[in-house]
Amino acid sequence: MPFVVNNAQMKAAETECNARFISYSQMMLNAGNAVAERILENSAPCSAVILCGAGNNGGDGFVIAARLLEKGYKIRVILLNGEPRTDCAREYFEKLPAECVHLFSEEEQNCLTWVQNTKLVVDCVFGTGFHGKLPENAAKLFKAANERSVRVSVDVPSGVNSDTGEFDERCFKPTHTYVLAAFKKGLLTPRAMELLGNFELLDIGINASCYKNIEAIIAADSSRGILPHRSNICHKGTFGRLLNVAGSLQCSGAAVMSTRAALRSGVGLCTLAAPVSTVKALSGKLVENTFLPLPETADGFADKNAFEAIADVLPKMSAVSIGCGLGNSENTLKLVEYVIKNADCPIIIDADGINCLSANIDILKERTGDTVITPHPLEFSRISGMTVDEIQADRIAAAKLFARKYGVTVLLKGAWSVISDNAGDEVVVNPTGNSALAKGGSGDVLTGMIGALLAQGVDAYQATACAAYCHGYAAEMVSQEKFAPCVLASDIIEALPRVYAKPFL
Repeated sequence: MPFVVNNAQMKAAETECNARFISYSQMMLNAGNAVAERILENSAPCSAVILCGAGNNGGDGFVIAARLLEKGYKIRVILLNGEPRTDCAREYFEKLPAECVHLFSEEEQNCLTWVQNTKLVVDCVFGTGFHGKLPENAAKLFKAANERSVRVSVDVPSGVNSDTGEFDERCFKPTHTYVLAAFKKGLLTPRAMELLGNFELLDIGINASCYKNIEAIIAADSSRGILPHRSNICHKGTFGRLLNVAGSLQCSGAAVMSTRAALRSGVGLCTLAAPVSTVKALSGKLVENTFLPLPETADGFADKNAFEAIADVLPKMSAVSIGCGLGNSENTLKLVEYVIKNADCPIIIDADGINCLSANIDILKERTGDTVITPHPLEFSRISGMTVDEIQADRIAAAKLFARKYGVTVLLKGAWSVISDNAGDEVVVNPTGNSALAKGGSGDVLTGMIGALLAQGVDAYQATACAAYCHGYAAEMVSQEKFAPCVLASDIIEALPRVYAKPFL
């Protein structure tokens, strides 16, 4: 199972593994061989320079160098900080041919020339040990290395703080990053993630039981296959009733996207509650759901008495989704407050439903049933009181803190979305998705998916995590068939049957 950890948690897991399963030396050998295998898969034998530090990250580099030498690569190993200072690293250093090894402090100009004339540069200088500013010798070497066509970082790009995601602008900038054993927390910050290039998590043999403390779990393929089993002896009510309170005359598309996504996600019955003019506009476009017209203002938004229209149907519902395209107003706030106070079933609050709550966020504490909120960072800033920069600096901590304070399941959107359970104890990070989701309507699709799963009785935390996974996976699937910038939210909906049909892997 893939984990997200901080440096202390990673070191503790390695110590536990060394005591119970495999040695530090074997872990280093596994790491170096795993990275070497990826290099061998992606390049033919060529000249390569491997930049090594004096710690264990350098040891990984020595293993890589030996493996590539065996396969016909012309290798130069540059020691940036002198000879290795750890026993494991020295073990593999001493196996290298002496003529391949060069001290930067003694051959600076030659080292720079070799880097400038090579195709492949492998970064094994600092790993998780970096903080602060780069020494000048490293900055000089990385400047030359960053002009090469293939740049590989092992575990963490040198110059990036793997706990915080902060980095020296002169850091090594890889085209490929091979993260070892577990994903380092700091790499999930948006700015740090942009530095990674193509990245992959590699197994180095650490047993899952060695991780006593973690920051989060990375969602695995088994998040698919979530739709409840269907007996042939059933009817439409067997699979839940979702009330989708969404849309306005200006944002009728949000109602369409969320409703269609819910229907594609297995809910038995879906009722769209929308302003009268929106219902009239959509009655010919949405034909598999029922409608609940809401009284409206002159400009086509739900009016102050709209909550009264849902009073009779609310007790019959298995779940409620509210907020997509409703507009941010006092009227929306009244509607959301009514649902929070009166719905006995699970609810999901998104978009304008979240925005209006910033005026009365403590009402969430009055809620007794399951509640899911799905903000992007700016929406989250409005309801949490944190700045966007503070949120993005530690997305996991921000989601956990809010979930624990208000007792709600939180899905913090963005690349590698963060999902916290309502106690702030369990967190999953979703690895699926791509730039195809950066388009209007994508969030409405996700809301409909979560609402449908809640209506079918899936646990709120599991429903949210699995919907996020399937949503992102659908975007990846469609992007293989269509150019990502051209993908529409409706394309994501149409891909859902194929995603949900995937078996457990």
